[in-house]
Order: sequence, then C-alpha cells, then structure tokens
Amino acid sequence: MLKKFSGSILYILILVLVVSLYFDRHESLEKLELTIQDVMFKVRGPKIVPQDIVIVGIDNRSLQNLGKWPWNRDKMAHLVTAISALRPKTIALDMTFSPNDYQSSTGYNDSLANALTRAHNAVIGFHYSQGDNSQGVLLPDGLANCVYKSIDDLSSFSKYPPLIASRLFPPEPVLANSAARLGFINFNFDDDRKIRWQPLIVGYRGEFFPSFQVAAAANYLDIDPGQLRISVGKAVTFGERRIPTDPKGQMNINYCGPEKTFKFYSASDVISKQLPLGEFREKLVLLGYTANGSTDIYSTPTTRNLTGLELNANILENILDNNTLKGFSGPLNLSLFVLIIIGIFSALVLPKLSLISRVIVLMGCLIALLGINYMLFTTFNMMTGTFYPALEILFLLAAAPIIKTSGEIKAERDQDDEESIDYESLLSSGQISQQAPVEGDPTPYPSQKQYAQTISERVSPPKNEDTFFSAPQTPVQQAPSSSGAAVGIMEAPTTDHFGRYKILRPIGKGAMGTVYEGLDPAIDRPVALKTIRLDQVADSDEIGELRERLIREAKAAGKLSHPNIVTIYDVGEEGSTQYIAMEYLQGQTMENLLKTSVDWDYRTISRVMIQTCEALDYAHENGIVHRDIKPANIMILEGNKVKVMDFGIARLDKSASMTQTGTALGTPNYISPEQLKGQPVDRRSDIFSLGVVFYEILTREKPFKGDTISALIYSILHTEPPRPSEINLDIPRIFDKIIAKALVKDPDLRFQRAKDISEILRKLI
Repeated sequence: MLKKFSGSILYILILVLVVSLYFDRHESLEKLELTIQDVMFKVRGPKIVPQDIVIVGIDNRSLQNLGKWPWNRDKMAHLVTAISALRPKTIALDMTFSPNDYQSSTGYNDSLANALTRAHNAVIGFHYSQGDNSQGVLLPDGLANCVYKSIDDLSSFSKYPPLIASRLFPPEPVLANSAARLGFINFNFDDDRKIRWQPLIVGYRGEFFPSFQVAAAANYLDIDPGQLRISVGKAVTFGERRIPTDPKGQMNINYCGPEKTFKFYSASDVISKQLPLGEFREKLVLLGYTANGSTDIYSTPTTRNLTGLELNANILENILDNNTLKGFSGPLNLSLFVLIIIGIFSALVLPKLSLISRVIVLMGCLIALLGINYMLFTTFNMMTGTFYPALEILFLLAAAPIIKTSGEIKAERDQDDEESIDYESLLSSGQISQQAPVEGDPTPYPSQKQYAQTISERVSPPKNEDTFFSAPQTPVQQAPSSSGAAVGIMEAPTTDHFGRYKILRPIGKGAMGTVYEGLDPAIDRPVALKTIRLDQVADSDEIGELRERLIREAKAAGKLSHPNIVTIYDVGEEGSTQYIAMEYLQGQTMENLLKTSVDWDYRTISRVMIQTCEALDYAHENGIVHRDIKPANIMILEGNKVKVMDFGIARLDKSASMTQTGTALGTPNYISPEQLKGQPVDRRSDIFSLGVVFYEILTREKPFKGDTISALIYSILHTEPPRPSEINLDIPRIFDKIIAKALVKDPDLRFQRAKDISEILRKLI
C-alpha cells in the first residue's frame, strides 16, 4: 500500500515518527543515545592531562607499611603534615570525618584539626541524603560559611530546582572548623549505573552548598566563597570562569581517560619522605583510600572500575581547565533542528533521485552526521544528540527501496494503459483459466483471491485465532499460487482414519511425522493425532525396537494426569504408520511467543514457570524424565495456563535422529552437560533445560552461544553465561540466583527437584 503514497508524504511521516520518539524519550532509546556517547569516549582514547592535579592514595603498600585500615586520625594528621611539607596549593581529602567519640577522647581529632589548620589549604567532604526524614543536626560554622552567597535570581529555583537534601552529615565540628573549605562528595548515577553528570549544587533548608570539587577548585584558584555565583539552570561561575550546567545544576563530565590517567603517589612514600621537597609545589593533591576492598569504585563511559579519587580528578580537571562537556548554547534545540532539516531535505529531494542515488546521499548524510558530531566532541567538547538523527536516516534508508521516482511511476502508468489485464482471472483445479464462464452460468469459477482463501481455510486455524497442538510443529510449506500469493501446502493422509479416530485435516508437521486434527467418534472428542513414520527415521533393523519403545514410552506418559501436562489418550498403528492420540489444545508455544516479543511482567513469568515446574515435578515423581524441555514443548493457553508437551516422545525422537543417516540433529541449546557427555540423565537434566528456558524468557537471549555446534557444546560444558540482570538491569536479582543454581554444570549442585524452584517463585508472587 505504501506505493500509493508519494515519496514526499512517506518521508514526512518518517519525520513525524522520529520527532514523536524524540519527545517521548523512551528509556530504551535514551540508553542507545548514551551508548553512542560512551563509544565516542572510547574511540577518542585518553587525553594528555596537565600535571597540576596529582593523587595520593592509601594503597595496599601503605597499609602494609603503616598499619591496617581504618587509621586513627592522628595518623591522618601525620599524612596531611607530610603532604603539606611538599608545598601543594590545595589538599583535597576525599573522605568524611564523621563525629566519633573515641577519636575525640583520645585527642586524635585535635591532632588532625591542628594539621588542617597548619596546612591552611585543606578541603574535606561531607555527605547528604535524600528522602531521609530524620531530624537534622546543627551545622558547624565551617560548613555554614561555605554556602553559595551569590545567586543571580533566587526565584528561578522554582523553575529549575537543584537537587534537594533532606539531611546533611557534616564532619566532626572541630575538623569542619579547621578546614579551609567543605563540599559534598555524593555522586549521582544514570539509569545504567554509570556516572556522566556531577551535581555542583545541593539545596538544604533554603541554603545551597557547593560540591567537593567546586570547593577544591575554588580554593586552588584563590576564589573567595563570595565570588562563587550560581546562574540558576545555566552555570556556576568562578570569578571569570564559567562552568555550564543542566537545569538541575549538574555538569556533564568530560572524562580524560580510564584508570591511571592521573599521576599517582603512594601515601607510604609521602610519609616516609621519599619524595623530593617541592614535589607537589603549586599542585592540587587529592588524598583518599584506594587499597583492595574499597567500595569507592564507579562505572563511567571510559571504564567500569574508576576509583572515587580518579573520578574527582577528572571533574577537577574539567573545572580548572574549563574542559567540561557543553551542549549547543542558544534558544535553538539543535537535535530537533537537525531532525527537521533532514526530513524536509528528504521529502523535497530524495523522491527525485534513483534508488542508488538515494542510498548514496543518505549514507553520506549518516557519515557526515557521525563525523561532525565526533569532531564537535573532540575539538570543541560539545556533546550533541546523535541517535535520533541517525535513527531518522536509517528509517529513510529502509524506505528508500519502496519509493519510486516520478519517471518510474509514469512508466508504470503507461504500461498499465497499454496492457489489458484481467485481475479476476478464473481458476480451474488450481490453474488459471483463460476462458471466462458462460454468461448466465450460475456457478462461475472462483477468483484467485477466493481460491487462495479457500485453500488457506482448509489448512489454517480459524480466523483471528492462533491454534497450536500438542506436538512439535514446523512451519507450513508455502507454494506460490498463480497470482503470486502464498498458499499453504500440507501432505494429505493416505487414509481417512487412524484406528477408530477420524482424520479431519492436517495441522502441522513434526520432526518425525505429520500432525492431524482428528475426532474420536465414540465420544465426539477432538484429538490431535501425531504420526510417526518409523521407516523414515530409522534403519530397518531398528524399527521393531523403536516401535516397542514408542508404545512403552507413550503408555508410561499416558499415565500422567496433571493439569499442566498434555494428556495422551492412545497409541496405535495404521499400516506402517504409528500414531499417538493426544489432547487437542488451542494456544501458542512459548517459542512462538518469544518470537513475537510478548510483554510479560515478572509475576506472569513466575506463574508460567511455577506451572512448568509443577508439571515436571509431577512427572519426575512418577518416574518420567522429559529429556527435551525447550520453548517449543511448552504450550501457553488462554489465561497463561501452561501445558508441557511430548513427555516420553522426546527420547524416541532423539534416538531416531541420531541413528538415521541424513537426519539433522537439532542445536543443543537446551541440553544439559551430562546429556551431551552421554551420561545417564535424571530429573536434574530437565532442571538444567528449564533454567535455559527461564533465562531466555527473561532476557530474550540464549545463555549458551556458539557459531558452530562444536562451539555451542563447548559453551554449555565449560562457560558461565552472564547474569540476566547484566543484560537487563530491571530483572530482579533473585532470578539471577535461581537461574545460576539451575545451570550449575554439576547435577549434584543444582536444584534437586523442580518443586524447589516453584516454591521460591511462589513466595515472590
């Protein structure tokens, strides 16, 4: 139908779609935008940083030489004194010194306070919390004196509110009053737990406090607190230096590189006076804890393991060198402007070009977009939106083959005028009839459309109702009809009955035979008849053994009576064809639902898994192991009721497929390690397969992957899959633990019963 629209209209519709997505700002699309920005950081690589910022870390060697952490504050006093002797301009202690009676009673607080006073240039931090309704504390004078004193328009905070703290946790008063400056050391995370923005302002009871980095930078630049100015929703100003912020007062961090980008010194070397005098002259020294066990580790666009000290160093470098990331300044929304320009250009120009020219132009636009944005990022520290313009170009590329040029449209119109085509050609026995029906004949031949519809109705489920049955199915083979429409072709049975069961129609094709809808005439009960042609799946000398096994396995499975297990009614033989009569179901397999990206909440997923576990546990308790648990063998009925299929038949299916020459063995995505090794299997093998299915439902990915069967088998036997929550951060962590235990390579360490999983899930819902 798109061919009926002009190219310009289609391109305008694409523009409207992408602009709508831009304003909607869906979380998944925003994550892609952030991913592109992260890639830019990694492509750019580390920057050369100035030497005016250094790090002194309390590392493993310091603990080995100077004692275990935490240190008493007199030892911190010795370290501050040792650093001060090396003539730094500012000492920024990336740690909080909360009130501590022991440190006060022993005089250690006084020792540290004296060291801070003698240094005259020490900056220390404090924490704040949000959503804490407990009673606040009296703020020390040193902290109260560090608030922002200059705000361009206080009323603008109602329009652009900064982060608001419900409680402050100031340092020990004697230490707060001895420090040159104080600032909060909290960091804020994006939805993917990475840090890209740093708040420079936090409000508390009508006052506004600077961040630790602002306080340290102001002290280093000799900026008096009164010269720090907030341009609400725009920037924080240090005298003549302006640091742009977002409306919440956060700066966009321009990371200089991964860990170890800044020069590092061990606190052990500083205290032991192994550094030359003046080593830190006129420098800003960041002091903090970096030894093993530190929880001060953060994920950033450049690395997943950046210490808090190095994170602070990046932020301070941005402030001191005016190197922060900037957006496009001005009243114009640059990303929206680019979207509109690309859309209008495409609507006016592209329909006039040939397909190859359209593709070349659009690819050129995409390359130019990426190149310009990368150039702005690396040269001017400007981070502009890339994802939505790129998405628009990709949509335009996808639409390019659909659009015809004006010349092509005119040529088609001329051809239509020259040819006389009867699109209602008549059919006879599936062939186009070149002869029209006799005038007045009350029974004309059906049209192509009618004929295709008739055939489709014979082999397809009822309209608007997806119907699947209790047997594995392969897609219906498709053969083109005379009009070019696909018509379902299914092998017809050579008889109209199997035993006492009447065959109504074929409904699917399994790995070992065809599945038919049937009827038990004795009680008018609909059944699914699964046929198994043993002569097609096994050598002649194996047929007898397989026939006996089929009957034995089917009878054993037929004894299972559970609301979540497909019921087997009968097993028999008609000529050379074995058949199994089983429960007729209407629903969809889990495999098909996963392909349609069904949107289930975690409670629904838990209920589906509970039913599957209960079906397996019941079968296991009755001595039946499924051996082939996979999404294709789990049926979902109306109301999300579960039916597990093919108990007792999977074993026969696998035995035949492994022995028959030329029969493809399915990819072993769901097979347990012991099954792959040819070892005896029990209920715990089904539990492993169930864990794989659970993983796929949650993540839409299979836990074990490989480009070849050998690689896949190696992955199942030797590798551990990523946790589901690493693929989707929204997945509850309890699911990680359930799946991890179900997928243990050693069966003895797995869940020993499927019921164990269902009991855990039942508690969750």
